[in-house]
Amino acid sequence: TIVARRHRDAIHACSQLSEQLHAWGKKSSVAVDRRRGVRVVATSSLMMRPPGGGVKRRYRFCYRIRVENIVDLIDMKKGGKNSGTRDVDDIVDGEHPSSEDPPAVARVEHRAVQLLGRTWNISERPSHEAPSSVLQRLLEEGVMKKQENGSSRGKHDGSTELKVVQTVNEPRTGAVGHLPVLGPGEVFEYMSGADIATPSGTMEGCFHMASVDMQSTDSAHVGDHVEALHWNLNDDRKFEMPIGRFGLVLDEEDLNT
Repeated sequence: TIVARRHRDAIHACSQLSEQLHAWGKKSSVAVDRRRGVRVVATSSLMMRPPGGGVKRRYRFCYRIRVENIVDLIDMKKGGKNSGTRDVDDIVDGEHPSSEDPPAVARVEHRAVQLLGRTWNISERPSHEAPSSVLQRLLEEGVMKKQENGSSRGKHDGSTELKVVQTVNEPRTGAVGHLPVLGPGEVFEYMSGADIATPSGTMEGCFHMASVDMQSTDSAHVGDHVEALHWNLNDDRKFEMPIGRFGLVLDEEDLNT
């Protein structure tokens, strides 16, 4: 009957959504600095799988970064006692930002942030051969769990140990040539790529940023004069915005192609 068919379709849709959310969770991260009103969302996907054979195989991943100024959203939720960088769920669930937010020396619409540069750590999980799809999924889940629960202990099983293979430290060159100024509600989004030699890895890092007055500060490109780049390193207006660790991993369909 039509009802039974719709019921089956709904169950199938829920199953697919669950799988998509699970995959997205392994390859994404969200970080929120509630004190300064910045949110960073990172996601990755496989661009190109290397052809079989050869010792110089490279897996090419693309990643999308979204930087948001959410100071207006956070100002609507003032009144809490906790501060610092929190997961986006804190805001969605109705928790409030810290009463230790910066003094309201400027109107909300004038409070902006500028992205000055970036730092990345790209890691690989050593792999001697391509595992089966089932084993790959188990290993990936084990790696991510290790990262979340046991990375600080400094002891890893050799099969899941992450090795930093590339570090990018560019605190003065923005991102993809841009040093954008973001006012309340504004977003800067870009895509880039990373190559690793194994089918599983991670990226994490931070953006070097500054709190600026958007009325007197314009977005810039590399090579332009940027006032914040000439501030002292210990200037309170400068800060590092963490980019949460996200996976560079193959989906099951990637392994089967």
